[in-house]
Amino acid sequence: MKRLGRILALIINGLTYITGWIAALSLVAAAIIVTECVIVRKVFGVSTIWQIEASVFLLILVVFTGAAFVQKNEHQLNVDLVIIHLSPKTREVTLIIVSIISCILALILAWYAWPMWWEALVNNEHSESLWGPPLWIPYLFLPLGMTLLFLQYIVYIGDKIIALKKGEFAEEKERFELKDIEIPKADSDPK
Repeated sequence: MKRLGRILALIINGLTYITGWIAALSLVAAAIIVTECVIVRKVFGVSTIWQIEASVFLLILVVFTGAAFVQKNEHQLNVDLVIIHLSPKTREVTLIIVSIISCILALILAWYAWPMWWEALVNNEHSESLWGPPLWIPYLFLPLGMTLLFLQYIVYIGDKIIALKKGEFAEEKERFELKDIEIPKADSDPK
């Protein structure tokens, strides 16, 4: 059973890694498309019909399919004002509880997004723009991303519980502050 769990975790981590890189490349592609759109419009005076919509679709892909990659690497934005003052064991339990809640929210979003995607696919829905791409493509990013995020949370929660049982957790929570940046002080003596 443990071996099956490890294999599933490897598969989930692999899918997360792949979608993370796809999201990163999509962000670069969106930037290139927007740059091309600006150059074509301002320099050559040619109207464009697909660039803005394509870049928006790519950014939707980045946000939703990149979420699991961010969670896997624990790079999500945290407000650690309270958690850094908790004892190490209490901090880990709190992280597990918050992760369970986040996991449930990702599951709910995925659960309701898959039928939306399926309806767009079956009804052959298209965007109302002149370009008119099929909507099932951008609609796929939400359920796919939330499903991967849900699965990544399952792996994360499992790892946290195992580490907690073994007593393997950091004694001190790393703080993410702007402590290395010097902010120049304004002169109090106006001249």
